[in-house]
Amino acid sequence: MRPQWIIDLHEDFPGSALIAAALDDPLIVEPHDAMMGRWPGVHEGRAVVGYGTMPTIRSLRRVPRLGEAVFDDYATLRCSFYYRHVYDLLGRTAVFVPFSAVPQLPLRRMVGGDRVFVRSDTNYKLFPAGVHAIAELGRWLQTYDQYRDELVVVSEVVSFEREFRCFCRNGRFVCGSSYPIEPYLPVPDDVRGFAEAAAARLLPHGSTMVTVDVGVGRDGALRLVEMGGVNSWGIYGSHVADFIAAMEAEALARADV
Repeated sequence: MRPQWIIDLHEDFPGSALIAAALDDPLIVEPHDAMMGRWPGVHEGRAVVGYGTMPTIRSLRRVPRLGEAVFDDYATLRCSFYYRHVYDLLGRTAVFVPFSAVPQLPLRRMVGGDRVFVRSDTNYKLFPAGVHAIAELGRWLQTYDQYRDELVVVSEVVSFEREFRCFCRNGRFVCGSSYPIEPYLPVPDDVRGFAEAAAARLLPHGSTMVTVDVGVGRDGALRLVEMGGVNSWGIYGSHVADFIAAMEAEALARADV
C-alpha cells in the first residue's frame, strides 16, 4: 500500500499544491487545524509522509505515530552540527557566536570586506538570513534583539551566478533544479556529484534524506549554500513524480524498521 500523504496547503508554499495535485488521496490539513492540534486519521499500519510549511511540519513531528511522517531531524540540520562534516565544501570562512556577540567581533578583519552574511544556526530561520553592511549592522541586530542568546552563523560574503536545489536520498541525487528564479534549469552533472558528496557525509548520522543547496560562482567554483530537510522545502522545478517516489520510498523504509 502506498503511503498516506498529509499536506499543508499554503499560498506562500506553492510546492504543496504541486504535490497534492499529483496524488490521488492526500489528506489536507488547514493551518487553523494544525495550530489547534486537529490532525486527520490515518489507517493503522499505513506509512505516512508529511509535506508543507515548516510551522505545520514541526507541529506534526510531535504527534504520536503521525510524527513518523516527518523525516527532518532539526538537531542534525543545525549548522553547528553539520558544518563540522562539510566545512571544506563551504568555500568561505564561517564562525558560530551568540547573536549578542556579533557587534564585538572584528568583522572586517574576519571577512576581508565591508559586508558580512548572518543567519540563524537553526534550520527553521528565527530571523531572515542575509548580507549586511558592517557599518549598519548594529541597527539590524537591535531589531532582532529577542534572539540575543541564540547561536548564529557569521560568514564572509560569496557571490553565486546560479544556485541549485538538490534532493538526495541515501547519498544519491533524486531530483532538483535551479532556484529561486525562473526559468528553472536542470541540475548539471558536476553539481549533482557535489550534492551527493555532501549528502553522503550526513548518512552516518541518520540523515538519509536531505536537501543540498549548491551555489555556482562566477569562476565556476561550487560551494555549499546550506543543507536542509525535505518535508518543508520548496521543490521549484524538480520532477514531481521523482520527488514523490523518493519520499514514499523513505516512508516505507522507515515503517519497516
